[in-house]
Amino acid sequence: MAEEEKIREHAKHALQALTDKTKKWKDRIKDFIWEVFIILVAVNITIWFHNWSDKRHEKRDMALYLNTIKLELEDNKKMFEETVIQLQPSVRYANYLRTHDKKTLNADTIKFYAQYYFTANTIRIKTNAFDMFKTSGNMRLVDDKELLLSIWEIYAKLADIEQAFNSFMQLKLDNMIKESQLYSLYDIASLSDEEILKNVPLYTFYAHISAPYAQPQLCENGSAFINEMLLKFK
Repeated sequence: MAEEEKIREHAKHALQALTDKTKKWKDRIKDFIWEVFIILVAVNITIWFHNWSDKRHEKRDMALYLNTIKLELEDNKKMFEETVIQLQPSVRYANYLRTHDKKTLNADTIKFYAQYYFTANTIRIKTNAFDMFKTSGNMRLVDDKELLLSIWEIYAKLADIEQAFNSFMQLKLDNMIKESQLYSLYDIASLSDEEILKNVPLYTFYAHISAPYAQPQLCENGSAFINEMLLKFK
């Protein structure tokens, strides 16, 4: 009996040791799984934070680009408005020539306008902000695709206006070069009335070509287009 009791006791201890060992193994697995879980959570939080931070920076950058484009368009609008004002005396000179017969033109009036019809106004559209936006890769971040399309369209329109305006101005310069042998801004005041009325400065350009009216109209159209675009930024 004593021997049997010893065997049972030994078996009991062996079973308990095995149970303890199994328990420790399970605890280790649980600890390992928990550590892996913590690591995964930490990694996901880190990734989420970086993504959130990147998107936040991207939105901030996009807002800065759009605001810079808005300011650039406002500068272009101001340039158009100033050009229209500068061209008004030339328009009045054209009106004067078109509403008077050559025989009724006044030499003093023609001399007065010399400071305006002997000048060449050119325009240059600012596009630096838009060019930087195109190369930045931020266009893909604009959720409002209609706004993005409108930005492309306004700059295309402004480019067409610039080209048309400067083409008209080149036509004026060509006429000025042709007539430069007859007089210039510096000597027209010394010419006699007969000489001025015989060869009215830039008569063909101002009396028979639409350019003197088309140029300010182009600038007014540019201002109107920009006004419509600026409303879309709000």
